Amino acid sequence: MPDSSPINSESATAECVEHLRALIRIPSVNPPGTSDGSAGLDSNGGETAAAAYCAEVLTSAGIAAEVLETVPGRGSCFARLRATVADPDPPLVLLSHLDVVPVDAESWSHDPFGGELIDGVIWGRGAVDMKDMVAMELSVMLALARAGGERSRDLIFAAVADEEAGGLFGAAHWAAERPDLFGDAAGRPAAAALNEVGGYSMTVGGRRVYAIQVAEKGIAWTRLVTTGTTGHGSMPHPDNAAVKLAEAVTRLAAAPHAARLTPVVEGFLVALGLGAVAASIRSGDEGSAFAALEALVDDPVLRRSLRAMLHDTVTTNVIQAGKKVNVIPGSGEAQIDVRTLPGTDQDALLAEMQATVGELARVEAVIALPAIEAASDAAIVDLMRSALLEADPDATVAPMMITPGTDAKALATLAIPTYGFAPLQLAAGMPFLSLFHGHDERVPVSALRFGLPVLHQVVSRFVTGEGSA
Repeated sequence: MPDSSPINSESATAECVEHLRALIRIPSVNPPGTSDGSAGLDSNGGETAAAAYCAEVLTSAGIAAEVLETVPGRGSCFARLRATVADPDPPLVLLSHLDVVPVDAESWSHDPFGGELIDGVIWGRGAVDMKDMVAMELSVMLALARAGGERSRDLIFAAVADEEAGGLFGAAHWAAERPDLFGDAAGRPAAAALNEVGGYSMTVGGRRVYAIQVAEKGIAWTRLVTTGTTGHGSMPHPDNAAVKLAEAVTRLAAAPHAARLTPVVEGFLVALGLGAVAASIRSGDEGSAFAALEALVDDPVLRRSLRAMLHDTVTTNVIQAGKKVNVIPGSGEAQIDVRTLPGTDQDALLAEMQATVGELARVEAVIALPAIEAASDAAIVDLMRSALLEADPDATVAPMMITPGTDAKALATLAIPTYGFAPLQLAAGMPFLSLFHGHDERVPVSALRFGLPVLHQVVSRFVTGEGSA
């Protein structure tokens, strides 16, 4: 018989908290060796150290685990609980990443790599993005191994390096070189994967909504290059690469991108009580739509996120031109973060950007990854919805598209649908979205205490065959 009995919330949460604190104390900063990014700690080899921690925890519980490195120090941990039936279904992957972004330690209220537990809150880089999910998935693996019972499919633990820089030393590499890590003995890819970002609660107008991430925007990282004529700074001329670059990025920033409503985003807006925003977008009245958004959503970061869900976005983030104050530069470069909605032709958008800057600059594609979307009506989504509503009957659950990119793009190359599901119940007013890559990253223990049994229930029911048809 399937064994999807609940875990002991208190003891499992305590164990999860200790794993999270231990992982935060490992400065797995990406890029490794960032001098000011690890608050004075040596982050070289941090990803491998975090992977080794996971492997030791799993191995100690009798779960075979291995640490694989693309290059020294860039390690990922893979482990597997095998199916117990003769003809198993394709696996489920518990996907997470071990790397974290750099910090400005002086801007933090607490040691960003201290893993401190203060008044029921765990502080540190990775508490939200995403060592909390690493710890939760570790805890679920341990609980299922201890429970024993029948499993109708393999359960794969994959905590990988380098997500914060595109996954070339992590998920993207292993999906290309070792697809077997994400499949079964018969060569079939996993049926699904659970990943970061979704599952947490947000409160809008008194309505608590849990978002299950089923889609994410495409990425088209782009380089803008200008050329000019060098010369002495005391004798200015118009062929200045820095001036051209400034004008080019200004034009791109001013170029309009019409709002577009995708089905997932429309449903998400309605679930948040923002049906008026969706209706105005549908009728072409963007002014009314965004006025309603301003009026109805208090959280400025959530407002920005929702606006980005409705547009292709073009954001200049790095500008480089010139080497000396008295030398007119002959070249300049800007790095542009382009994010595209499902259905956007990325090549056509880059052509529009080239037309916008004209002869001022050359637009060059650097990385192009398409938008991805998984089925919102899949069996595992039904399990997520049921588990959340069992734990919080007064809430609403809705599929969501996120604006960042994740390792889901790597698994999409293997045709593995990946869902963001790191369930956390958060107090209204908690600035959760601003903590991703922000100062004072932290997560309440109460959020983990709510989410861990929910995640366990979904995983347990799916791997035992209960509700996974």
